Amino acid sequence: MYSVDKHYRVTRAGALAAALLGAALTLQAGAAFAQGSTGMSDMKGMKDMQKTAPMNDTKAAKTATASGTVTALNAANHKITFDHGPIPAINWPAMKMEFAVAPSVDLAKVKAGDKVNFTLSGSGDTYTVQSITPAP
Repeated sequence: MYSVDKHYRVTRAGALAAALLGAALTLQAGAAFAQGSTGMSDMKGMKDMQKTAPMNDTKAAKTATASGTVTALNAANHKITFDHGPIPAINWPAMKMEFAVAPSVDLAKVKAGDKVNFTLSGSGDTYTVQSITPAP
């Protein structure tokens, strides 16, 4: 017959008791948290977030029209900078910004200081100027 050391039995029993106590406390804490937690229901104003500040959808291409003043041209890189008004279709405020220009747009027809209407297409924060016409 094998004899089991008394010290081994006490150590093993203590470890088992500690494990059971830890499990019981974890379950009790989880239940208390679940009862007291409101989840996301207390995040006032979040339910209307999509209506007031939509996130940029990087998958769906959008087209928007805007007006502004040409402040700079970079014909070599086919870019233009506008000081434009708000663009509600893509939820942009008024700002000064440089855009890439589609190859079909003739930049020789515009100069710095011109007031223009322009069309953008793109998604997220990347839009390209598709057309530029003089503003009335």
